[in-house]
Amino acid sequence: MKEKADFKRFSKDLPSGLFLITFGRFISNVAYRLVFPFLPTISRGLGVTTGTLGTALAMRDLVEMSSPLLGKVIDKRGTNQAMVVGALGLGMAAALQGASSGLILFVFALVLTAISKNSFDIGSSAWAGASVPYAHRSRAIGMIETTWALSFVIGMPIASVLIRAGTWRTPFIVISILCVIVGIIFNYRLPANPPISSLENGSRLSLTAKKVICAMIALGAGHMMMLVTFATFLEDEHNVSTSGLGFVAVIIGLAELVGSGGVALIGDKIGKVVVVKYTLLLSLPLSIILPLGSSSLWLALLLISLWFICTESVIVSMLSTCTELDKSARGAMMGFVYAGWALGRLFGAIFGSRVYESSGIVPVAFVMTAVLSIALLVVFQAFKDQTATEKVSE
Repeated sequence: MKEKADFKRFSKDLPSGLFLITFGRFISNVAYRLVFPFLPTISRGLGVTTGTLGTALAMRDLVEMSSPLLGKVIDKRGTNQAMVVGALGLGMAAALQGASSGLILFVFALVLTAISKNSFDIGSSAWAGASVPYAHRSRAIGMIETTWALSFVIGMPIASVLIRAGTWRTPFIVISILCVIVGIIFNYRLPANPPISSLENGSRLSLTAKKVICAMIALGAGHMMMLVTFATFLEDEHNVSTSGLGFVAVIIGLAELVGSGGVALIGDKIGKVVVVKYTLLLSLPLSIILPLGSSSLWLALLLISLWFICTESVIVSMLSTCTELDKSARGAMMGFVYAGWALGRLFGAIFGSRVYESSGIVPVAFVMTAVLSIALLVVFQAFKDQTATEKVSE
């Protein structure tokens, strides 16, 4: 009874469609993140190095920089259609990844993954921005973004089991089927579209919005440097196996769940930008001392987990704020935000994988710390005081 009452309090003022969208985001996030914890295993299956596959992942981020155009289409056509198309596209992309016998088809599938996931994410973020009052936005976006963490906590251990039972291709085929099912369900069960924008020129980027996009570029670069190196780092330094990487994915997922869940519970109360500033500040020492994880597996896992708690809190709070930066064209605005994120991840994927392959974790840690420091400075410039920050919701 107590748990039911707690859920009622949490879900108060949230539209019922948000829970269906949250489920869809979980499936889409599993499809999108499946490559990262098993990067060494998939690389061997394709007959390429981890550095080559890490660079190939940059193609996905390159395509995602088209997000502003996609956002404008979503503003005109509606968020629901974007989510349906995104789910079906992810299903096709996962099937192609599972069928790949070489790098070329796999890269094509990565490109399709990028377009489809962007369609789903921009559509769902714009839907939440239009359907949930700003005072409850951290709760809504935080709930949606917990699926980013749950995709690791739940999805990756299952994927690890599927790889052991079959091959590295098996989880791609399974998630492909699930994505198609989600697309069909969304086509018939999503609530009506929020009001569609009537503006022809899309989002009007304010100075604050431009600074926020610059911060997202730096955040994306730092985040991707960690994502493309942590699995190889643990495998090289501590001989972590494929099944062990599945366990590591659970730990990271739990860390992200603490970050996104924490924002969902208290982000609206203490301030969205306050969360961004101070959790980003906490991530800096964790980034610089990451190479100390070479001495102990448990120390490495602790540092990585704390880092993901901080950065996930930053990202969820940033997204919650960004949904209110242009209320008249949320799709286009979120398109710019995701494009900035993708541009940063493009550089992070190339730099992180290549530099780690040639020089190890130390230079990666130094550059990761530097770009996150830049993100922090830009955030402080964009939101100089809490009073100015809250004006985005007026």
